[in-house]
Amino acid sequence: MLSFCLSARANVYATDIQINGSLHAGVVVPGAPVAISYILNDTASHVWVRIYAGTNMAKTFSSDNGAAGTNAGFNAVSWDGTNDHGAAAAAGVYNVSITAASAGYDSWTNITDDGTNFDVFYPTSITVNKNTNSPYYGRVFIGNGESGAGMPNGLLKYNANGSPADEGEFDTSGYNWSGGGYSEPSPWKMDIGSDDRLYVDNWSGAGVVVSFDQVLSTNYFAVLRPDNYPYPEISLSGLSVCGTGTNMQILMADFNTTNDIYPGLGILSWTLDANGVIQSNDIGTVDVTLTNGSELTLSPYAVAVDANGNIYTIQDVQSDPDLQSALNDTNPKVLCFPPAPTGGPPDTASLWNIGRGDPTLVNCYGVAVNKPATLVAVASRGFGCNMCGNYLQDGSLSIFAAGNGDLITNFITDVDGNTNQEFFDVAWDNVGNLYTIYGEDGLSQEGWRVYSPPSSNQATTVAVPYIQVYHALTPPQLSLPWACMGQLNFTLTGQSNVTYIIQQSPDMINWTPVSTNLSRTSVQTVAVAPPDMQDFYRALASP
Repeated sequence: MLSFCLSARANVYATDIQINGSLHAGVVVPGAPVAISYILNDTASHVWVRIYAGTNMAKTFSSDNGAAGTNAGFNAVSWDGTNDHGAAAAAGVYNVSITAASAGYDSWTNITDDGTNFDVFYPTSITVNKNTNSPYYGRVFIGNGESGAGMPNGLLKYNANGSPADEGEFDTSGYNWSGGGYSEPSPWKMDIGSDDRLYVDNWSGAGVVVSFDQVLSTNYFAVLRPDNYPYPEISLSGLSVCGTGTNMQILMADFNTTNDIYPGLGILSWTLDANGVIQSNDIGTVDVTLTNGSELTLSPYAVAVDANGNIYTIQDVQSDPDLQSALNDTNPKVLCFPPAPTGGPPDTASLWNIGRGDPTLVNCYGVAVNKPATLVAVASRGFGCNMCGNYLQDGSLSIFAAGNGDLITNFITDVDGNTNQEFFDVAWDNVGNLYTIYGEDGLSQEGWRVYSPPSSNQATTVAVPYIQVYHALTPPQLSLPWACMGQLNFTLTGQSNVTYIIQQSPDMINWTPVSTNLSRTSVQTVAVAPPDMQDFYRALASP
């Protein structure tokens, strides 16, 4: 939880909307209300929780009369199934939307406090779920490239306010992360696709992309594998996932330098098949080349794609040891290319490029474009050479106009005025807040931050779980038992959108829950593991 109070508010929105503490549907019957909970990423000035059937509003809870909470973090309201006039709402399915508003700040502002709850031992990457149809909308993922300080080498999961994810803060998902150290950290860059899966670049080696679900279960699979490499020595860094359905693509940057032995290819893309993977021996397509007089002159280090298909990339020029070498550097650091041509030669001419001789763009490490395709953020690590014992310093977090590359603002100091920062990666949420991971060598502090843009905002989140209203619950019935493949199956006849708990008993006195089932239909099949001896079973509704 955020442990501080601010007089102004960030761009606020509601996430992690649950019904009775679950991401599944809930049921209202007389005498059994439902709890509607939500998390705000920061304190709001106004909140409205609205319950409606179709386009018809049934109930509104407002912060104006104290019925809806505005606090950063967890908030909840209780609905008893009555409408705004106090009468019982009609039976049916109801949806929930939560609108949060805030006055905002006058300028870009760091809304996190650099406290221990935002620490990361070895931050490598950050991304935010922007899928509004996902129950995990607003979830923040961070890569931790080395084990230490109680954090395993793997992935971290947070709610939008900085609290740990409901199922836990750390996870490896059972995947064998290799760390990789300074040269090839693993896990590396990440992105979340429209399929609501997390795609992570395992850079240890040449670069493998692995896909995970939002809770980081062991249900993962390799998406991009060595058989998809166009040449054995490739070094794939950066990651962007774009498109929907069978048009989803992964874009990567080949970080190899342009020489005769390792001829870096530039920016490549692969198309995912219906199973969410790249087909065997598909070696991808070069979208932006490093040859043929391309304005991409060095080694692309990361890539981002906006809603219009424009490609943004950064060039790592290695660590400039001093200010003078940065001022004399004639290579562009940030470039924007048009959408990749279909069937034609790769792009060579950028729409715009910036950063020649710019000391605030030394050692670029991360790039991200916001959802409206209006702003581009770049993370830079700064001067020096960590491998030489001369720690990097004067890193910068910069924001540019996506249309032409004009500078909007940059951040060089932290809240205490320190300039010895390294910024490793950047990401945007759906309402315009900017997330970054950073390190401060002189202070031995590393972690993540959120910056809020200036001006007020109002954002509405529609809950994924819904509410079924009944005027009475019909007792469920279990019938037609049959055994199949080591399981005992029943037909459960009840009501639609109700969660049923299946209980088991050896004596019809002591009952133990063995299964929980939810169905949109009134008749469903349930399965349980059979006992070693004859037992009894029953179903109970769980509103």
